[in-house]
Amino acid sequence: MRHHRPSNALKLKTLNPISKQRLQEISIQIKHWATELGFADLAIAHIQLSEHEAHLNEWLSKNFHGEMGYMAKHGTKRSRPDELEPGTLSVISVRIDYFPPQAESI
Repeated sequence: MRHHRPSNALKLKTLNPISKQRLQEISIQIKHWATELGFADLAIAHIQLSEHEAHLNEWLSKNFHGEMGYMAKHGTKRSRPDELEPGTLSVISVRIDYFPPQAESI
């Protein structure tokens, strides 16, 4: 599923150059939004994954991705995020618990 960026989305490429302090402020704000939206955790990662590409290719060739066809669909674009989505600077991943702690046992 593709999501379009909202018109007020952060346009980091236009903020040239960005200080480490400003990047930290943006990171804190994004993590705050994730908490407000109910996510259990959020991580922001760089996109330099070339050292992991061979491992990913081997993992895919062994069909360890199971029914997650999207993992193999884009080939090396999984290890090269800028090719999957041009202009990518970082990858933001969120976690949501399927069975929250406050829920009753099944």
